[in-house]
Amino acid sequence: MIEGFQNPGLLAGVALAAVPLIIHLFNRRRFKPQPWAAMRFVYAAYKRTRRRVQLENLLLLLARIAAVALFALAIARPYASGDSPLAALREERRDLVLLVDASASTGYQSDVRTVHAAIRARALELLDDLDGAQGDRARLAFVGERTRLFPWTDPADARSILDALEGPLDEGADLAGALATLADELEVEAREGLGSALEVRFLTDLQESTFRANVALGESDEDAPPPALAEQLERFDALGTTLEVEDLGPRVLRPQNLSVAALTPLGEDPRVGAPFEVAVEVTNHGDQDVLAERVALRVGDERLPSQRVDVPARGSAEATFTVVLGEAGRHALVASLEGDRLGVDDARAHVVDAPPPLRVLVVNGAPAERIEDDEVGFLIAVLEPPTSDSAAAAPYAVTAIGAAEFDGSDAPIDTSDLIVVANVGTLSGSTVERLEARVAAGATLVITAGDRIVDVVRWGRALTGDDGAGLLPAEPIQVVSAPRRTSYYRVAEFDETSAELRYFADESRRPLFTEVPIYDFLGCEPLPGARVLASLSDPRSSPLLVERPFGRGRTVLWTTSIDRAWNRIPDSGKTFVPLVLELFDAIAPEREEPLNVGVGSDLTVTLADFPRAPVLVDPRGTPAPIEGAPTEREDGRWILPALSGASLARAGLFEVRTEDGLRVPIAVHLDAQESDLARATPADVEAIHPALRVARAERDDEPAAERPEAPRSGELWRLCAMLALGFLVFESLWGAYIGSRRRNHA
Repeated sequence: MIEGFQNPGLLAGVALAAVPLIIHLFNRRRFKPQPWAAMRFVYAAYKRTRRRVQLENLLLLLARIAAVALFALAIARPYASGDSPLAALREERRDLVLLVDASASTGYQSDVRTVHAAIRARALELLDDLDGAQGDRARLAFVGERTRLFPWTDPADARSILDALEGPLDEGADLAGALATLADELEVEAREGLGSALEVRFLTDLQESTFRANVALGESDEDAPPPALAEQLERFDALGTTLEVEDLGPRVLRPQNLSVAALTPLGEDPRVGAPFEVAVEVTNHGDQDVLAERVALRVGDERLPSQRVDVPARGSAEATFTVVLGEAGRHALVASLEGDRLGVDDARAHVVDAPPPLRVLVVNGAPAERIEDDEVGFLIAVLEPPTSDSAAAAPYAVTAIGAAEFDGSDAPIDTSDLIVVANVGTLSGSTVERLEARVAAGATLVITAGDRIVDVVRWGRALTGDDGAGLLPAEPIQVVSAPRRTSYYRVAEFDETSAELRYFADESRRPLFTEVPIYDFLGCEPLPGARVLASLSDPRSSPLLVERPFGRGRTVLWTTSIDRAWNRIPDSGKTFVPLVLELFDAIAPEREEPLNVGVGSDLTVTLADFPRAPVLVDPRGTPAPIEGAPTEREDGRWILPALSGASLARAGLFEVRTEDGLRVPIAVHLDAQESDLARATPADVEAIHPALRVARAERDDEPAAERPEAPRSGELWRLCAMLALGFLVFESLWGAYIGSRRRNHA
């Protein structure tokens, strides 16, 4: 029997076969009998020849009906399977879908060639078995974290597509995602009547992680779980299709392989000139111990002395290097091994950022000769401690000026990251405008109170504005004082979860902050959007520390003095030093993150200066222009056009370079699970779903295995077309013969 068709208009086409019959019936002439003596002889002759004429007309009608019906069948492209009674008459045609495992693990050097080379050779062999002239079609899909699915094409074009895959991708293999993508299209073809019998083959190294947990390993929609492998195979089973898996991986179930699994800076963030340690984790994915493996670390262009580690089977070892960075900026660290059969994971890059000193502008509203009497004397002593023998750069670059200089046009407001205005009684309108612009661009402003603020209301109005949208996070009301000889205020509550005060959350340190006397403070009311970090023990629970965002930056109000005039906090080094350092570290403007991403991730790069003719240099040293115009941020930095995942599709060290000599490193990491080459057994894979079969592919040094004959579609359309043409020829000749004979007998 005919089992399938390729055209949804089959029924309409076959219905056209009735047209000759309808025309024949409508054209039958009906006569009213009229006796006529002379017609007796004609009627006697007609009765003698009527049966023959009816048979001739019937043959002519059947020939016309058969021609139309066979043409409709030919257009519908029917096919038959191997066990069909029409199998002997079919014209065999193959539709082959090749899923090519392009994951990083296929770069493993097995014998004289890589697994990827074996997969590619097998794919070419399967394409060579197809006959484009006979109508065979092929469809390729490269299986990585995302599926590269190509349209149906002839075998020659499929070979050209395969040639474009030069080597394995630095990605994992999302088999479930690939099957989901393919099933979506096959189901559409089936609904449109375009489907046919398929053979779908997955050429792979049978890596266990590809089939582990039966779930997709790649990206999926945020609101939907990854497609289960068994679920996608169920869709294939409903389409009458089986996934044939060919194992082209190594012979052993757990190939030996070492990888650099992680490269991690230890301790605090790196600083220029300050030694810090970097841990390099080496993982052994095999069943044999590896002794004295050499581990190297390169910092920029400098290669540090290598170390040797013993790595136990299925375990890890760590090598620790001491690194010193000579200048501020982003620096690339690259750890590497001696090399083994899988080279893509024998090196790993990581970018660290040694930021330049934070530019702090301190405005001293009440200067004095003695540090104990100076408004910011204790503050600067904490930010700029006495120099030591260490070559490490100080984390802060402090510039101290007086209130008069602050109101001048030369005040370095526009170049400061953090501005401290301490006990400054008056501020001009132009200075307030410059402060607003700088804070909105990303800087942080810290304002502290003191006795120089005489007219509290006027001072507050200058900083809050008429609508309360100015710099101050709270509206000042009045100075509140406690009788110093009889009582004082203290911190009653504070936000223990805030980064600014988390240090004092520990019970042993809590009294250092909550029991220090505070005699005077600036009573104020927090404005909308403000956050109170610490409040006092007065009846109104007045704020001591309050902050609020302002543009890209923020402002912080310390309602008492920063010196010891209004409190005794500076007298306690155990309180004042951690308070200042933790506070300044938490409120410092946001710094750019080091550029460390996974393969195929999108990335935005921010630069300090305008980039001229930027290019992206890949790990092989090939430059590619970065298309698009950079965008200037409010803080004066520049954002490059986003780098797409396709641009960062390789593991290793990339660089953004400009004509001005700027070089920004980008570390792209390989998924660690690709280093584990453990292979699934055929029995475990086939247990996932009945629509999954595993076959061991032939090898050059092994006897040829007996393979089942590939299923073929068995199309019959050419046969139908030839029969239709034959019936048309017969109808024409038969009609001509009948007409000629009848004219001769007339």
